[in-house]
Amino acid sequence: MLKELIMMFNKTSLSAKRLPIAFLILAFFAVFPSVCFSQEQSLEKIEALTRNEKICVPEAVLKDFRDGKPTARVIVNLRKPSAFIGSQNIKDMRVRQELEKSVNKAQERVIDAIDPMQIHITNRFRYIFGFSAEVSLDGLQDLTDNPNVLSIENDEILHAHLAQGIPLMNATTARSSYNGSGLAIAICDTGIDYTHTKLGGGGFPNSKVIGGYDTGQNDTDPMDGNGHGTACSGIAAGDFGTTGDYIGGVAHNAKLYALKITYTSSGDDAYTSDMIEAWEWCITHRNDDPNNPIMVISTSFGGGRHYSSCDSYSTAMTTAAANAVSAGMTLFVSSGNDGYCESMGWPACISHVISVGAVYDANFTASSIGWCVSSGSCATKYPTGECSTGWYSPEVPNSDNVIVYSNTASFLSLLAPSNWATTTKMGGGYWTSAYGFGGTSAACPYAAGAAACLQSANKALAGSFLTPTQVKAKLIDTGDAITDGKISITKPRVNLGAAVATLSVCPECSGDVVVLQNVTFPSGTTCECVGTTSITAGTGVTVQSGATVTFTAPTVKLQPGFHAESGAVVRIKQ
Repeated sequence: MLKELIMMFNKTSLSAKRLPIAFLILAFFAVFPSVCFSQEQSLEKIEALTRNEKICVPEAVLKDFRDGKPTARVIVNLRKPSAFIGSQNIKDMRVRQELEKSVNKAQERVIDAIDPMQIHITNRFRYIFGFSAEVSLDGLQDLTDNPNVLSIENDEILHAHLAQGIPLMNATTARSSYNGSGLAIAICDTGIDYTHTKLGGGGFPNSKVIGGYDTGQNDTDPMDGNGHGTACSGIAAGDFGTTGDYIGGVAHNAKLYALKITYTSSGDDAYTSDMIEAWEWCITHRNDDPNNPIMVISTSFGGGRHYSSCDSYSTAMTTAAANAVSAGMTLFVSSGNDGYCESMGWPACISHVISVGAVYDANFTASSIGWCVSSGSCATKYPTGECSTGWYSPEVPNSDNVIVYSNTASFLSLLAPSNWATTTKMGGGYWTSAYGFGGTSAACPYAAGAAACLQSANKALAGSFLTPTQVKAKLIDTGDAITDGKISITKPRVNLGAAVATLSVCPECSGDVVVLQNVTFPSGTTCECVGTTSITAGTGVTVQSGATVTFTAPTVKLQPGFHAESGAVVRIKQ
């Protein structure tokens, strides 16, 4: 049992995944030959760059050069004009357009001065003052000498980290009424198999997967060649319907956008710069379908280890996350599967995102199980040759317990269900409850789907979407407290029903001069609107049957377009 489970979750060996990178390096130097230097000269250059204040985390940026490789992938952060220092209202199209123009000018100033024989641009960001590139040692030196370059960081490689999970989150009733209708979830992952019957079942785009892009390989087809993104998509928003244990995604009426970030067709590794490009794509294309704006982003990728909020670790990634949230999108990231205690992976540790850890599914019945964990895990662990980490941790899998591999920290945001998730499988079919999809990779889209349901509920009840800050607060404040036994840290597990119950079912309708349009007073509610001077209820205002509304103001006007259904009660007090 242990061996089967460990082998299932072991990643493909890193050496196998280096082959595409080796090809890329050869291709780069076939086009951009460089001058050969003696090993001694190269070491001198490396040591000098180690002390350069523009190089962030030199051991990471310079590692490939120390290993004898001719190039390295980096992210270059540029100096900002004073007008763009500080946060920007990315949601405003005019602000976004001005920012994009300024970013482009800043990029051109640096790119025009570089030697294309030494520096190959891989990504030009839209809303971040910077770009990513593959550079030679001389190219890196040239960038540090450029006065318009603020800092240089490593373009790190990130790794891909239902029937029972939905009731565990108290989501069964809530999702029957508020199912994600009227919005979209962006899955930034290995792509989506949009031919699956629960994910549109046709070409691209289709009725479920309505858009997307492959940022990892820069093409317009985000078809999944790995399966990870397809599984995440089925959890978040797969179409409604019962197939075995699969009963559709949490937000089964939400639309999906597929952002494929992996740099090979079938791999599960991605460069940081391609993740950034995916988040920026979501900003640019948020309202491609005005009836289904992107309100939620789910990202089950990460790497590294951080013991506190890591906003300063990567200027580019942190800015990308802040921009996505500023644009009105709630961003979820899996915490990682290392079994860390008081630490988690990146970018989950960025303060702008909602980090998600994992608990056991409500219908998990195995008597015991062993999970691969990092040597740095505080969990009780034993050596094994079956795990790439060299360690495994056995435990009794009890419903709603934090799973031992789930990274936990005091700065973790939420917990959500994971093993074993029944969800959509690449090529058709489903991961089953016997050996299903798991990890914090599954917990992240569970939480993202819950957020989509919460947003559709608020839209239906109050006529507007919540801000990302409000979504985060409601999910955290209403979650059920679950303690991670390996470190005794308690965090909220998503309780969608409780979160929806906190929503104001009465539209905001108090003030001096109150003007109501396109709002609904739901059945079963009792609402009071108070206007110091006047209240005007006009086009699109509906009082449903069974609702009671009292309008109190010196002047109350019910204009054409106001509609009270049979059985509704409307009172006017002047």
